[in-house]
Amino acid sequence: MRRSIQRTGLSVAAGIAAFTLLAGCAANNGATAGSEPVALADGEPGAAEDTEITVAIPFPDITMYSMFILATDLGYYEDEGLTVEVITADNVTAAVASGSADIGVESTGTVIEAIRGGVDIDLVGGHYCRQNFDFAAQAGITKVEDLEGETIVLAGTPGDPAEFQRKLVLKEEGWDLDTVNTEIAYPGPGSESWTEFFVNDRIALQPFYADDLPALEEHGANVIVESLRNWANDVQVAGSGWVKENPNTLVRFLRATLKATGYMTAPAPGEFPENVDSVLDIYQANDFDVEALRGSDSPWVLDGHLACSNLYFDTEAWDTTIETQSLEPIEFDRSQLVYLNKAQELVGTNNDGPATLPYP
Repeated sequence: MRRSIQRTGLSVAAGIAAFTLLAGCAANNGATAGSEPVALADGEPGAAEDTEITVAIPFPDITMYSMFILATDLGYYEDEGLTVEVITADNVTAAVASGSADIGVESTGTVIEAIRGGVDIDLVGGHYCRQNFDFAAQAGITKVEDLEGETIVLAGTPGDPAEFQRKLVLKEEGWDLDTVNTEIAYPGPGSESWTEFFVNDRIALQPFYADDLPALEEHGANVIVESLRNWANDVQVAGSGWVKENPNTLVRFLRATLKATGYMTAPAPGEFPENVDSVLDIYQANDFDVEALRGSDSPWVLDGHLACSNLYFDTEAWDTTIETQSLEPIEFDRSQLVYLNKAQELVGTNNDGPATLPYP
């Protein structure tokens, strides 16, 4: 069963432009190293300072942000004395930096560029630690030489760092675009617009997501690459000031979210989820159509292949994002992860990186 999350909404390029405006009032001048280490007490965290948490996500997608829904419905946030509201925001990082949201989920490259620009946010944990890279070409295109003179899509908008990652994956899979002359088109941030271009024969190659596949198959597309990479997709961020004022809240929030992510991926990513019926019941109760998922025997039925149950993030994930997205180097401040590490300790896990999984 092929499944991956469709990414729509504002592009990374648009987000970075907004960060430029925010950076004028930021205090850290883009530096991420050298922060004073945070000392957290041994044992249980103290009472939550802020008990009402707003989490911003870039677009409504119950599967991609399922850990927040599950933690609410399973009572994990309530057990921590928290009430969590999930909202959508046109620019998640700007919402968090301005205080409109307490915690947000944003693409890793966007967060790196925001911190470089001096935006007053902390990277407090991972969200999805893996990414799908799937590509379709027009029928008859079976090798990179067939793309000579063709128009292709690698990203919806100019400046999206995902374009570099996709080009790198294609090269690693035997489709080195530097060996042919192609024209790059940018049809817009939503993959549905890429597919519209494709089925109308305006482009020869595109990345795709699960929702695009039926239309591509009906058109007779040739799926040329299906690949899974241990590259951080999104991360969780919080306002630096809010973090300092609410350390126990953050630890409690992360502990509950860890429990929910572990519930979704149990017994382990790559194995059939033991709680699938319970999770699908919660999805359905939150107005998500689960009919196509009922009865599936795929271990990826809940998209658990993209998640690390320990919400992994570390220097390696940071550096990998910089390398694969061709960003300017910037050092990662590991002290931001002290809250995640504490929450991991409390649930009996660690911050080990993602295991290599076969493509689903």
